[in-house]
Amino acid sequence: MGTEARPAYAPHLDGLRAVSVAAVAWSHWLPGWQFGLPFGAGVHLFFVLSGFLITRILLGLRAAPDRPAAVGRFYLRRALRLFPAFYVVLAAAWAADVPLAATTWSWHAAYLSNAYIAWQGVWQGHFSHFWSLAVEEQFYLLWPWAVVWLPPRRLPWLLAATVLLGPVTRLAADARGLGEPFWALVPGGSADSLGVGAFIAWLAWVRRPGDSGSGVWPRAGAIGLAVWLALAIPEWLGDTLPSGLTVWRQVAQALVFAWIVWRGVEGWPGSVGRVLGHPAVVAVGRISYGIYLVHPFAPIVLDAALGAAGLPSSMAFGLPLRALAAWGVSVGLATLLWHVVEAPWHRLKARLA
Repeated sequence: MGTEARPAYAPHLDGLRAVSVAAVAWSHWLPGWQFGLPFGAGVHLFFVLSGFLITRILLGLRAAPDRPAAVGRFYLRRALRLFPAFYVVLAAAWAADVPLAATTWSWHAAYLSNAYIAWQGVWQGHFSHFWSLAVEEQFYLLWPWAVVWLPPRRLPWLLAATVLLGPVTRLAADARGLGEPFWALVPGGSADSLGVGAFIAWLAWVRRPGDSGSGVWPRAGAIGLAVWLALAIPEWLGDTLPSGLTVWRQVAQALVFAWIVWRGVEGWPGSVGRVLGHPAVVAVGRISYGIYLVHPFAPIVLDAALGAAGLPSSMAFGLPLRALAAWGVSVGLATLLWHVVEAPWHRLKARLA
């Protein structure tokens, strides 16, 4: 019982990572082509995935004979997985003198990007996306200790409180003049997405043998979708909803994502499963962390390459073509980052498991 077993691999989760990072890139490069859909919410699908995967690992550590050492190994493996690629990209942006790099790099290096952006009250150009990495790292400073040591009967209360922390934090932030979309920057502002993901892991942990638990998340997803539509449709029609209502939209969204993630774990059937499990989609999901890191810098690299070849700037392209070219650059850079930086550290991390 003392071993730290590695959870079974679910390829459809890599497929969902690919969808998530593509949605985030779409929201950044094609902001006028959203069609009323929350493509930027791909970050919160990442949060639900992360909450599930990390909490599943931590629940497995409860059986370790030396839990402090097991949690220490968890932190070490997480650092080996995330830090090398992050600091290489940050250093490259600083060396290339990307705008705002010289004045903000120390905040990003300390995983305080969200605090800096909230303090300044404006997004920080090519570095804005680092806010989500900062939120996750801050969340996981304390989360392992609670999940690994809390008595089993109190775990569901912790999870429920974590989910409720999201809307409560957003209400508090709104009362102090920090409006949407800056709500998510405040510590706790994204806790509902992470907490709902953790709920998936907990329900899988406590379910009886032979019980797939498949009935819970379709119902939760249907409720979440109904609430999300009830809040979204008035805005599509031009009405402005009070913040006391809109703070719940993210909870509803997280419930929809919970059903999607659960289906990813169980295996999507039919054509959806074939798409998510396609080797090309899974491959993109495997390098999705690198794509997320580099995609805001891809247009810079694209224009530099075009200039070196004596070609006009990508600004001469149509917007969809420019976004497609930036996506190709992002995938290329992330593939290079994976093979040169991430994979060697990933192999070391695997040995520690």
